[in-house]
Amino acid sequence: MRRSDVDIARELVASGSAGVEAEAPADERAERVEARLMELLAFECVTGGEEPIADWLADRCLKRGEEVARVGNSLVVGHVDDARPTVLLVGHLDVVPATEADRSPRLGPERVVGRGASDMKSGLAVALDCFEDTDLRAGPYNLLLVAYAGEEGPAETNELPALLEGVPELGAADLAVVLEPTDLTVQLGCLGGLHAEVTVSGSAAHSARPWYGENALTKAGSLLSWLHQRQPAPVRVGGLAYHEVITATQAWTANARNVVPAAFTLNVNYRFAPHRTLQEAEKRLRHLLGSDGDVEIVDRALPAPPGHDDELVNAFVTSVGAPVEGKQAWTDVARLVDAGVPALNYGPGLAAQAHVAGEYVPRGNLTTARVALARFLAIHPAELTGEAVFEADSASSGLDRG
Repeated sequence: MRRSDVDIARELVASGSAGVEAEAPADERAERVEARLMELLAFECVTGGEEPIADWLADRCLKRGEEVARVGNSLVVGHVDDARPTVLLVGHLDVVPATEADRSPRLGPERVVGRGASDMKSGLAVALDCFEDTDLRAGPYNLLLVAYAGEEGPAETNELPALLEGVPELGAADLAVVLEPTDLTVQLGCLGGLHAEVTVSGSAAHSARPWYGENALTKAGSLLSWLHQRQPAPVRVGGLAYHEVITATQAWTANARNVVPAAFTLNVNYRFAPHRTLQEAEKRLRHLLGSDGDVEIVDRALPAPPGHDDELVNAFVTSVGAPVEGKQAWTDVARLVDAGVPALNYGPGLAAQAHVAGEYVPRGNLTTARVALARFLAIHPAELTGEAVFEADSASSGLDRG
């Protein structure tokens, strides 16, 4: 994300052109959100070890008189109020392993450093502070806090599906705001993803007499060359740009060093725009790669459409006033949308800081996101002036091989 776009988002909020009204002095608000973040950063909570932070959060909320539903190490806090639209404030509790540069959380002049500072404890801190705001809780929306485990690990250990099944009221929510790092932009929809193992076949021989066989590894040269040279293919969906990419991420043979390989397999990751179904994406990938080898799809992830025709998605975009993008990645908005809940990504974290050594979030981002989110939560959609405009266009991908 270009720095200028982040500055634009901050300026819109700071100037009041996005209609944000602070409910507390800026210094007080900043200190409160930073304190929430430092509390969250005190827990290491690497994927699989979320129990202590889940216990802490559940205890905190129960002491405040909140209703808490728990599935594994994942929580839903709050109660359903059928009289108002329900908005979910969503974040994951787990982080990737810390490094020496971010193992000890610290508050600097401009940054908060700590594992998960951007991905995504800063988002959780903003969500928690909004959720605990009595004025926002009494506003036009019924708020539920959703904090789940296992997002950073393999798909089968992600607890969000179990939480959606165990707390069926979530499926009736009117909007989910997922506070993943977005550099203070609103990111709508998300890419879908396929992982495929492509096996190029040959025949084995002694490496001293390769003419008796066919080298599957070098036979794959044209495929590897195409993968290396291909460019991202822009696709517009609902007026937003997504880029379809197909990337070789792993490759291997199973033979000894002195044997001409009879098979060469590479893992190919296809990230596709949300105008395609899983079935369409799989068919396309087989079309692109099937002439080179056997294609086995080994992992699938649904995309999510941008949701530009949803009233509350439009209300969020209008009230926050930040730049709007398509999500150039996969996030759990796809699971939520698949469960029938309109969802979007908006958070204070920096995408470029996710999983890096010395992870940090700018202190100013916390206040900007907090004020912007509060602006949306405090005003009924009918009271908003202006209208978010999304073009209903779609262009085909340029991934075809010539």
